[in-house]
Amino acid sequence: MKIMMKPVLLILVMLLSTACSWGTDSESAIGRVNDVKGNPRVFRGHRYLELGPGSNIEIHDSVITGLSDKVEVKLRGGTIVRIGRGSELTIQEYSGRARPGRLRLTSSGGQYRITTGKSFRRAGSSMEIDTAYATTLSGNADLLVEHAVDAGGLTVVQLGSGPIKVKNQFGETELLQRGEMSTISFGLLPSQPARIGESELNAAVESTSLLIRR
Repeated sequence: MKIMMKPVLLILVMLLSTACSWGTDSESAIGRVNDVKGNPRVFRGHRYLELGPGSNIEIHDSVITGLSDKVEVKLRGGTIVRIGRGSELTIQEYSGRARPGRLRLTSSGGQYRITTGKSFRRAGSSMEIDTAYATTLSGNADLLVEHAVDAGGLTVVQLGSGPIKVKNQFGETELLQRGEMSTISFGLLPSQPARIGESELNAAVESTSLLIRR
């Protein structure tokens, strides 16, 4: 009986260790999904996978939402990425637990809100969003991005207090105060900061927000 128990215990240990490797603490996971609306997906490797609360997020994942979808992702270190309808955002690089922090994203279109975590308060931290129109650069940031591919434009809105630089080959501008925005059309330099009204700002925030289940 004792001899038979050893193989059984060994199998149980192997199963438990495998299960742990699938969790959000696995080496490849940099965060997980907090909540979703609709049926967002992730393109990973050569496969499309459905996302739900607790799903892992990895480097090089492309998060994709349909016209009725939203998703909120919490990365390690506390950075929150909220992705609105009709979006595709790829995580190219992330080191949220390192000091200084670094996040690099590429956008193929859509609406996003990025709120960086504590490690991005350190000097030298950087957050970068690359699009065909311009690159958005910041350190510690809370910002909204609307990348309207069909309309041929990009809008960046400041929601926090950390400086946000928007630049392309034609020029650059900087957003310093909450409610300031810059718009960029293809082939043109970023517009100078313009303030938007509180109601318009609230509507922009709502475009990416989710009522998180408690």
